[in-house]
Amino acid sequence: MAAETTQALLASELVPSGQLVTFTLDGVEFGLDIDRVQEITHRSDVTPVPGSPSFILGVINLRGLIIPVIDSRIRFHLAPQEPTPKTRIIVLRLASGPTGLQVDSVAEVVRLEDHTLRETPPLVAGIRSEYLAGMVTVGSRLITLIHLEKLLDSSELSRRTELEDLGMAGALAIGSEDFEEEAEADGRPFVTFRLGVESFGIALQQVEEIVELPAVTKVPDAPDYVLGVICLRDQVMPLIDLSEILSIQQGDTERKRDMVVLLSFGSARIGVVVDEIQEILRVQDGQTLPPPQTLSEAEREHLEGILLLPGRMVSLINVLKIITGDDQEKIAAMGQGLGLADARVQESIPSLELVVFRLGPENYGLRLHEVREIIMVGQVTPVPRAPQFVDGVLNLRGEVMPVVDLRTRFGLERVEATSISRILITSIGGVFTGLVVDAVDEVRPVELHRFGPPPSVTAVGANRYIEKVARLDNGMIFLLELQQLLTDAETEQLQGLQGRRTTANKTGEP
Repeated sequence: MAAETTQALLASELVPSGQLVTFTLDGVEFGLDIDRVQEITHRSDVTPVPGSPSFILGVINLRGLIIPVIDSRIRFHLAPQEPTPKTRIIVLRLASGPTGLQVDSVAEVVRLEDHTLRETPPLVAGIRSEYLAGMVTVGSRLITLIHLEKLLDSSELSRRTELEDLGMAGALAIGSEDFEEEAEADGRPFVTFRLGVESFGIALQQVEEIVELPAVTKVPDAPDYVLGVICLRDQVMPLIDLSEILSIQQGDTERKRDMVVLLSFGSARIGVVVDEIQEILRVQDGQTLPPPQTLSEAEREHLEGILLLPGRMVSLINVLKIITGDDQEKIAAMGQGLGLADARVQESIPSLELVVFRLGPENYGLRLHEVREIIMVGQVTPVPRAPQFVDGVLNLRGEVMPVVDLRTRFGLERVEATSISRILITSIGGVFTGLVVDAVDEVRPVELHRFGPPPSVTAVGANRYIEKVARLDNGMIFLLELQQLLTDAETEQLQGLQGRRTTANKTGEP
């Protein structure tokens, strides 16, 4: 996407709902507008279709509807990977009809607060930009938006008629008007999750976000089922455990309790801790069974119905009806003054966005705009008589650039690259250069008031390369002065090195 095009757009144009379903590919986080997601399901039996494009895994039968499934890895030109227990199929609402997208895992449902759309790259490697619509920030995370209309906008699907004859007509031959009518009649979306050995569902319209469990702070005089309060993006909210209220059977395995479903609760929010997010699916009228008559009237009131799925039963519940009136007042008071309305009017705090990485035990940072992209450590070709801190050169999509080992540059012991080692692509003295680091942890904003002058020494003796230090609640981040990493003479060496390698490649020399 051209820079001027990206700058002219807001994320609100690509994500009208303001909510993203996030998923991962090769450890990179991507996002889709939740309104474009029909449901999320476990990977079921996929029937191959002879003669279909290479990126089509086949078709699945979803409640009588034949739906094609795209392998996102092949579609985005990544290396294939065998499905794992975390593999999911996201059923998308496309103009051509419902279409499945197989992904490595589904992470969360998050709400956008900053609707600024950033360019792609810098931080996406290996995926062609034609499929990427831009990047947004959610808290400290950078999420790449997928250009959904590009998934099937390809000459590779020119044999559509043949594919329809092979059993895909139900999914590919729906016109946009017919599809909209079908979507309206496709039922209410529910998020389903596991508590102990039982499955439950909450209407998606009640769900604000789905996030990993943050730190929990105990509070006095709270109901037994309130685990405490959590803080998410400067909002305090109570965290409840439905297992205590509903007397859920825990089974033989230890509960994970690592995900939280955030729900609106008046002007504030509450979090519901769950063991596992299972699916997002749509429930049609008449598909559910009424609550059993053996339940008490109070128990039946909070149940919207029972959904029977292959191998399990899902109880559709209304969480707010489960909490009694007296407890509602206590729970609301826990987040009083820090609800949604107050969060919207908080003044933004000046901050600096950093790419945070590790060398040994210490955390370092580069300004986000200084990082062109981040890639895994691949084939680096050694270069004779290169400076000691230069590992060699890297050919990145036809562009040859030197690779600097920051450990050696900082006087640390050189170590073998691991599966979490990364190369940061940046520019030093006008030379695109790769910096080998132990790991990249996150992209995050750091408030300017947290920065101060660097200490006199650091654990790795890299003080002369450090511009400032950010003192955080859980540690420090050393902000590198990028242009100080190399002397003028060393920069000239890299410029000459890059020139020789580029010229050799152009003339056909090895």
